[in-house]
Amino acid sequence: MWHDVLQWSLAIHVLLIGGALLTLVLIAGMLRQQRSPAASAAWLLFMLVVPYIGIPLYLIFGTRKLAAIHARKARLFAPPGSPGGEREDPTLRYLQSSGLPPPAGADGVRFHADAEEAWHALKGMLAGARESIDLCIFILADDAVGREVLAILAERAAAGVRVRLLLDGVGSFLLPRRRLRALHRAGGRSAWFVPVLHRPLRGRTNLRNHRKLAIVDGRRAWSGGRNIGADYLLPEHRSRWFDLSFDFDGAAVATYRHLFEADWSFASGEPATAVSPALPAGGPAGASIQAIPSGPDMAQDVLHDLLVSLVADARERVVVVSPYFVPDEVLQTMLRLAALRGVEVELILPRRSNHRLADLARSRGLRQLAAAGARVWMLPDAMLHAKAVLIDCRLALAGSANLDLRSLLLNFELMTLFHSSAEVGRLSEWVDGLRQRCRPWQPRPAGALRQTLEGLVLLAAFQL
Repeated sequence: MWHDVLQWSLAIHVLLIGGALLTLVLIAGMLRQQRSPAASAAWLLFMLVVPYIGIPLYLIFGTRKLAAIHARKARLFAPPGSPGGEREDPTLRYLQSSGLPPPAGADGVRFHADAEEAWHALKGMLAGARESIDLCIFILADDAVGREVLAILAERAAAGVRVRLLLDGVGSFLLPRRRLRALHRAGGRSAWFVPVLHRPLRGRTNLRNHRKLAIVDGRRAWSGGRNIGADYLLPEHRSRWFDLSFDFDGAAVATYRHLFEADWSFASGEPATAVSPALPAGGPAGASIQAIPSGPDMAQDVLHDLLVSLVADARERVVVVSPYFVPDEVLQTMLRLAALRGVEVELILPRRSNHRLADLARSRGLRQLAAAGARVWMLPDAMLHAKAVLIDCRLALAGSANLDLRSLLLNFELMTLFHSSAEVGRLSEWVDGLRQRCRPWQPRPAGALRQTLEGLVLLAAFQL
C-alpha cells in the first residue's frame, strides 16, 4: 500500500515539475513573439491561473508566427535587385526592406464589374489551360459552382494539364473528400492547408490560408476576395453578395507563382519548384502591380504596417471597403488622426454582415471615427465581401484581407498593390459605383450594457 502511495506521489511530483517547466518554456516563447502587451498579459494570466485549459489552448491558438517557414519563404521569395527609384519612394523602400519583390509589369489588368464577369473569367481561364493550373482557395463550396470548377479541373487533368488544388483545412472543411476523387483519378492533385486534425508541427489550427489565387499556364492570374461558390460567383441579384476580383498577365505573375509554390510546399511537404523572378515594372505607360502577402509565414506584419504607413502619409483621401472592420489600436488611431487633419476618410461596409459578432465589435471604432469627421457608408440588404483600400489618387489595394485583426495579424492573406494611375482610377470608379448603392451611417449613443458587450467581444477580436 505504501509502495503504491509513493509511486502515485512520485508520478504527481513529476507531472507538476514537467507542467511547470512546460509553462515556463511556453511563456518564454510567447514573450519572444511580436504581440500586443494586452494579449501577452491575457495569455500569461490564462496559463498561470488555469494551466490545464490555458496551455492546451495556447498550443492550439497561441502562436502567431511560424518561424520554421520564414527562412524557406525568404529563399523562395527573395526579390531581385531593386531599381534605384525605390530609394525615393518610402512605400517601396519599406516593402523592399520587408523582403518583398518590387512592382512588376502587368498586362490586361481587368477588374470584374460583377460576379458574372468574374465567373466567366475564372471558367475561361481554367478551361483554356494547356500546361498547368495552380488554384489556392479558402472556401470551395459544395454547390453547383464548386462542383463545376472541380469538373473543369478534372477534365483538364485528364487532358494532361498539371493541376494542383490547394484548399484551406477549415474554410473548405464542409467539402466532402469524395468530391476530389474524379480530380485525383484524372491525375490532378490536391493538398489541405493545415487540416483540422494535423500533426502539431504542421501549423496551428487558427492560422488559416485566406488567399484566393488562380494561375494558369504560369502566365495569367485571377485573384481578389472571392471564394468559389454560389454566394461569390452567381449574379448579385440572386446571391445578395457583392465582391471584388480581377485578373491579369505579364511579368508580375511570376511573383504570385512564387507565393503559390511556397504555400503548396508547406501544405504538401514537397520541395518548392523554382520560378524565374519577376522583372521590375517598366515605364509609366504600363500597369505596375505588386503582390503584398502577409501572415505567419512573413517575419513582419507587412500588410498591417503598410496600411499604417499609407494612412499616415495620406494627404487627400482614404477609402476603405471591407466586410468587417475591427482594426487594432494603431491603425484605428491613424485613421482617426487622418480624419482630424482634414483627410477625407470613408468606410464602406455592409449594414449587416454574415458575422454578427464582428458587427458588434466594429461599433466602438466607427463611433470614434465618425466623431473625428470620417464618413461611414453601409450597403443595405446585401452582404459586402469586397476588400479594397484607396490612398489619395496614387495607390490602391485589393485582395483577400479584411480590415480586422484576424486578417491583418493571423491569416495568410494576399493583397495586390496597384501603382499605375489607370488601375487606381478604375478601382476608384468601382468604389464610387458601390457607394451609390449605400446609405450614410449615423452613430447612435451606446448605453452601458452595449459598451460592455462591445468590450467583451473585442477581447476575442482575433478569432472573429
